[in-house]
Amino acid sequence: MDKDVQRELGRFERRMGMLKKKGTVPDDLLKLIDFIYKKQLNSFALLKDVLDKGLDFPQTEDVLKGKPMLPRQNFPYDFDATQKLFSELLGFLQEQEGHLGQAAEIVTQDISNGELDLSEAYAKYLTGDDHFFRLYGEKTPTAPRTLNFLIQASITPSLVKTGYSISLLLPADQVWNTGHCPVCGSLPLISELKDKQGFRYVTCSFCQTRYRVPRMSCVFCQEDKKEKLEYFQVSEEPGFRVDVCKSCKMYIKTVDFREMDKQSIPAVDDLESLPLDVLARKQGYTRPTLSAWGF
Repeated sequence: MDKDVQRELGRFERRMGMLKKKGTVPDDLLKLIDFIYKKQLNSFALLKDVLDKGLDFPQTEDVLKGKPMLPRQNFPYDFDATQKLFSELLGFLQEQEGHLGQAAEIVTQDISNGELDLSEAYAKYLTGDDHFFRLYGEKTPTAPRTLNFLIQASITPSLVKTGYSISLLLPADQVWNTGHCPVCGSLPLISELKDKQGFRYVTCSFCQTRYRVPRMSCVFCQEDKKEKLEYFQVSEEPGFRVDVCKSCKMYIKTVDFREMDKQSIPAVDDLESLPLDVLARKQGYTRPTLSAWGF
């Protein structure tokens, strides 16, 4: 998510137009993503800066050894703006027919009668307690990730703002080789090859911080033996590939638009390349994070 909201909006609309023409993502899903991302951008523009600048952050040498600047469970966020965005997204889902609309009604009822506390749900998300969301998903079995989807989508703008503020305290040209985000300690979501040299950057699955990593190693376990690292791509998805590690059996999707008239937006890249997730799983590899949209 670019900090220049208007520029990001233009890039997003262009990518969505390309994705619609491609015809590989259902129209209903595109409509949902379009609404959510634009609402996230609107929310981002109005967020309060809630980061305590007086925090005692680790030194760079400690971060290089694996200590994050601020563990995700300690991330502050603008609760009022986040709750407002949640309500807007929930209202949109209620208008949808089928499973999503039904699940949204259940969430609405549980909030009204006190069975669902949003403060608790956000706290569970910050700590990465997926058991909480899986358990709640039993209430909405036809759309079990609905609550996680809403919580993640509504809190993400605030997390991005906090993550960006923290990232400014780190050296911009540093290559990180710890297997997790130097800002919050979460795993990477997707990677990208950039510049003529093909420098490799990954985007954090939690705070969306983009940081540089070694190109020829596993982004998760740091395996760097060539015989343990492979990648594959398919002609139907130009600009995308899947990097797999034979040691940890995990994979990450990689974007390479260097020879294409296309700009990377990690959340959209992740959506467009969903067929590659299916292929990777069929080959026995695992993705250790959820998608950019919480499912």
